[in-house]
Amino acid sequence: MINPEAKNPNLEKLDTDYLYHLGLDTSMDLKSVFKDVKYVCMGGSADRSENFAEKVAEQLNIPLPGGKAEPIGKTERFSLYKVGPVISINHGMGMPSLSILLHEIAKLLEYAGCSDVRFIRIGTSGGLGVEPGTVVIADEALNEKLEPKHVKTVLGKDREYPTTLDERLSNEIMESRGDINAVLGKTVGTNDFYEGQARLDGALDPGYTEEEKMEYITKAYELGARNFEMEAPEFAAFCLRAGIPAAIVCCALLNRLNGDQVTSTVEQLAQYSDNAQQIIINYLKRKLYKQK
Repeated sequence: MINPEAKNPNLEKLDTDYLYHLGLDTSMDLKSVFKDVKYVCMGGSADRSENFAEKVAEQLNIPLPGGKAEPIGKTERFSLYKVGPVISINHGMGMPSLSILLHEIAKLLEYAGCSDVRFIRIGTSGGLGVEPGTVVIADEALNEKLEPKHVKTVLGKDREYPTTLDERLSNEIMESRGDINAVLGKTVGTNDFYEGQARLDGALDPGYTEEEKMEYITKAYELGARNFEMEAPEFAAFCLRAGIPAAIVCCALLNRLNGDQVTSTVEQLAQYSDNAQQIIINYLKRKLYKQK
């Protein structure tokens, strides 16, 4: 599953590889459980991952043992649910947490002998020039400097990786939107929810003005960005290195050009989140059952 040129040769030296944060290891019969996986759908929240798993089971008519989604492995950090060829799992909040999951889930599926797997991040975001409830399907990830690259510090030195996403996959997901409002655009991923995303409502004096904030987020908009979140560069760079087709699909909870705070009701927020999930379920129906 992983691009052979990107595989870690050091793993061959391990008698057993312990996927610590998943609670799984290679002494287990991973193939019998996971070999049929074709889609890994991930989001920040464990609750949303469970909810998505049950929606997939219901709408794709895939029976669940005991009639309910049950996590596989341990759940201290991540909660992994498997529904037929679909994994639904949460990655926590931010790029460090996401990176851990990406490494371990990629190794899991490699050990299970999976092939032609797609990774899809389904999340929430702050929209840019789009109304609340709009789903943004990313065609590229930008970092805080609004550059299409991810910078990782390894052995004290910076390494840069491109953050292009799979165009075909993004377009296929866009075609699956039905009557849900969705747009294609770039996604800005930052290491912080407040100052990193140019908010003015954090606990500390941010050291910039409303005018400077607007200059920054307007520049992002003019570059084609349509939302802010906290995972896109890591996700895009990892999947591109691994040779895994990947997409980022996030609903906008607000339009950042109009303010910083999320003021929608609980019911509205639930609907916004459901919009992104439903587009992916529509996509899965088309791919697994050839529905139009």
